Parts: sequence; structure tokens; C-alpha cells
Amino acid sequence: MRGRLSAVFGVLTLLSLTPVCLAESPDWGTYNDVLKEFVSPGEKNGVPVNLVDYQGLSKSKPFEQVVKQIRTFDLARLQTREERLAFYINAYNILTIQLIIDHWPVDSIRDIGNLFRGPWDQVVLTTSSTELTLDNIEHDIIRSYDEPLIHFAVNCASVSCPDLRREAYQADKLDAQLMDQFRGIFQQKGKGALIDDETLRVTKLFRWYVGDFEADGDVETFIRTRLPELEFSDIKPNLDYDWSLNGITR
Repeated sequence: MRGRLSAVFGVLTLLSLTPVCLAESPDWGTYNDVLKEFVSPGEKNGVPVNLVDYQGLSKSKPFEQVVKQIRTFDLARLQTREERLAFYINAYNILTIQLIIDHWPVDSIRDIGNLFRGPWDQVVLTTSSTELTLDNIEHDIIRSYDEPLIHFAVNCASVSCPDLRREAYQADKLDAQLMDQFRGIFQQKGKGALIDDETLRVTKLFRWYVGDFEADGDVETFIRTRLPELEFSDIKPNLDYDWSLNGITR
């Protein structure tokens, strides 16, 4: 753990040491085009999901460019909180796709790796100061911004994960995009939320990361504050979580 935190501290320090650089986010245009071409609304195992064409992406030169951009971008150019958060959310999602491609074919992301080093422990990004895994990017960097809605933006390549958004996250509209993702899970019956009598059954994300949702008191208050139109008397974060790959079946 000490090693992970030291490594991440090095990355965050790097981001703050070059005030002479003008703020500059990556050009997400190519990534937007890739998402529109290879990600499409659909259904799998009876659950609504944005399906990903991993085989198509594996042959896509534009996607290769997107991955290269993430791996070579000068992180010191990210000056604002929104720029950094948008970059790392996009990076997580892009590098998760690349991880799937690198181990294709797989039925689930959890098939990658072994007992001692699973999919989230694979090195996916190397900076000038450290090597980062998906776990580092999500838990040590993205979650450090204390924005609970990120849990509905990062995509773990699984059916029950919040959908891979069909556009890049961008600093100038990040708050609206995150709220849209949050609202979206409550429109996906059986995946993000389900009303059973008067009980609101929700994704287990609210159980796994319960501490992140306690800024307003508890999970129920968190949801009611943001979605006052929802009517329920009780809440249970117990929907089954389907780890099947969110990929198109050929």
C-alpha cells in the first residue's frame, strides 16, 4: 500500500509542479468518433447495456491513436480539477478496453490475470515517475477527488457496470455528464435500479463504496437529494451483479 500511495503521490505532484504550462486537455475528437462507431445501445442477458465491439476496436487505427494519446500526454498540462478528473476517467475506460483487447477472447474481465494479480492489478499506464494499474487510477487518483458520481462513469467492461458513455468526458461539461450517468442507471430496470413493491433495489456499487456516498448522511439521502422524483420507502443495494463482458456477441 505504501508503494502505491508513493507512486500516486508522485503523479499528483507532477501535475502541480509546472505552473508555466497553459491548461490544455487532450483533443477528444478521435475518441468521440471511436465511441460512436464501436459502442451501441443494446441488451445482454436481459439487461440494457451499451455494447462494445472489442473485435472491431482491436483492428481500429483511430483507437490505437487514442491509446497512444493517453499514454504519451503531458500530464503537467492538466491544470484544473475538471481537466484532471475527465482525463483520468477517460483514461480508465480507454485502458480497460485495451486490456480486454490484449487478452482477447474473454467472457469476463475477471478472466484476466491470476489469483495473485487480477485484471485491475495489471500495469496499464507508465508515466515519467511510476507505473499505474487500473486500481491505482480508480482508487488512488479518481476517488481522491471526492466526487461520488465517478462510480457511474468508470466502466469495468461488464454488463452490470454503468454504461460506457458514447462520448468522452470533458472538463467544461463534466458535472452534467456525471449527473446524466447517475440518472441513467435509474432508468435501466434490473441493472441500476428496480422498484420491488415500495423497496428501491439498487446496484451493489452503493454497497461496495458506501463510504463515498455518505457526504449527505447515507445512501438513501444521497439518492433522494439528487433524484427527488423517485418514490420509495426503503432501499437495498442488492441487485445481482453480472460480470459478463459487455461485448457484442458475433
